[in-house]
Amino acid sequence: MNPVDSVLPFRFLVLLGVVAAIAPVTAHGLTLELQRRNPATGAITLQKEDVDSKRVGVIAVDVWNYHWCKTATMRVDAIVPRMNKALDAARALGMTVMLCPSDVVNNYVGYPQREVIFLLPKIPVPSLVDVTCPPAPDAGGCACGRERCAGENFGWDGMHPGLIIGESDLMPDTQAEVYSICKQRGLTHLIYVGFHTQACLLGKSMGLRGMKSAGMHCVLARDMTDAHPGYDPSRDFTPELNTEQVVEHFEKYIAPTISFEKELTKIGKWDTRWVVDPVRIAPWGTPMRPHLFEQPITVTLAAPWQPGAEIRYTRDGTAPSTNSMLYTKPLVVADTTHLRTAAFRDGRTVCLESEGSYVRMGALPPAPDIAIGELSPVRSVGFGHSYGEKVRYSANTKPPQKDKSNRGFDLRVNRTTYLTGMGVHAPCALIYETKPEYERFVALAGADEYLISISHGSNLSQYPSIVFKVFIDGKESAASPVMRVLSPAWRFDVPIPAGSRFISLVTMDAGDGSREDFADWANAGFVVRK
Repeated sequence: MNPVDSVLPFRFLVLLGVVAAIAPVTAHGLTLELQRRNPATGAITLQKEDVDSKRVGVIAVDVWNYHWCKTATMRVDAIVPRMNKALDAARALGMTVMLCPSDVVNNYVGYPQREVIFLLPKIPVPSLVDVTCPPAPDAGGCACGRERCAGENFGWDGMHPGLIIGESDLMPDTQAEVYSICKQRGLTHLIYVGFHTQACLLGKSMGLRGMKSAGMHCVLARDMTDAHPGYDPSRDFTPELNTEQVVEHFEKYIAPTISFEKELTKIGKWDTRWVVDPVRIAPWGTPMRPHLFEQPITVTLAAPWQPGAEIRYTRDGTAPSTNSMLYTKPLVVADTTHLRTAAFRDGRTVCLESEGSYVRMGALPPAPDIAIGELSPVRSVGFGHSYGEKVRYSANTKPPQKDKSNRGFDLRVNRTTYLTGMGVHAPCALIYETKPEYERFVALAGADEYLISISHGSNLSQYPSIVFKVFIDGKESAASPVMRVLSPAWRFDVPIPAGSRFISLVTMDAGDGSREDFADWANAGFVVRK
């Protein structure tokens, strides 16, 4: 699923303020079916409430383009197609759509949807409702299981590129801004969609708690939210279960929920034949952000909004079909695997295809007997403009640095500092002569972590994506998967055939450009024959 290419032109038209309305606006009487739970027993109660659609606002919170947890990132990706359908219908019904990316809202300066916010009247926000409740379930924010992602990478710099921004949408950031919109437009009800439910939807300034305390009728769309996730297959704790628990907590203590899909279906604004949901995977590695592991892992597949669907999958990278293997229980993945999965009902596709990328790591290599920093390369080229064998290095980039990162700091990969190695910027190649006594080349290679030391990598640390390769006499002998900031270092232990002449250590961008592709060859060198 990759909606980026089809959406970016739309976003640029929005920026220019020339987007036509998606659909004519018609007010509509809604009868919302509000679901609550008894705090003591958990028993569900349903209540109907009538409201004019023009008095409803829909607030999408933190639909970011990145998260420090790769599975959480992909779970946002999974819900955006469903969310787009709902927001499109909301606009057509005259609802006010508010897109609230909080941390990165100021990256939307120049968008009319943001600039108009500063014309709002300043209205004091009352405190009318005391919103107190027990702490919401918190599973830690990472759904990658034992190989938990690091929590320091704040690399998001905008909303998901597939999220459609409507001409009439607004981008408020604070409780005061949302409240002013509500008063100006006569809104009485707010429907919340977005991520991560118990953290952002509840805790952010414009979130559900804040607006309920100001007297707004707040509702959570349970089919268009996802918890700050967790995953522990040893006790059958999945991200789906985690989200269910958080939604139940809201229904008991904080606010009622609705199924946005069902509400729109009742009034003919949702076609149940739409295929908008991909199969969800946990942990969810992708080719551009693979899940690296040492011991066998358990992979769970789910289609929570397609009950009764048959989930089919392949492990060899081929497209899934109705004849592929049927998912009946969690999968054990013991080796490098390219998983592809889709869901079907009565022979018809009901879930978009998903893919999972899992790469098993080799054993830790020994320390080298001869570090590459002790040797002089016969060729050294890096990120810049080349004139014959001379390189005019790009701004903020240096020639390969001995025992330091390319920026001149410690070599750091996955929170570990290394004393020896070479710091480079991709693309780069270092070529060394091999000697008869060289038995193996060894190294730990990864994305340098300097960005994390500055504001947790805010806005930038999603971008480094590097592939390391080793060539011997022009033939590729070993390669890493795509390496990202705070990924474990890739382990190279490459035999050197007798009679070899040259070894080339290559760093490449991963096909998405070289932005911030600072890379470290740590503990790199040669093991000699004994």
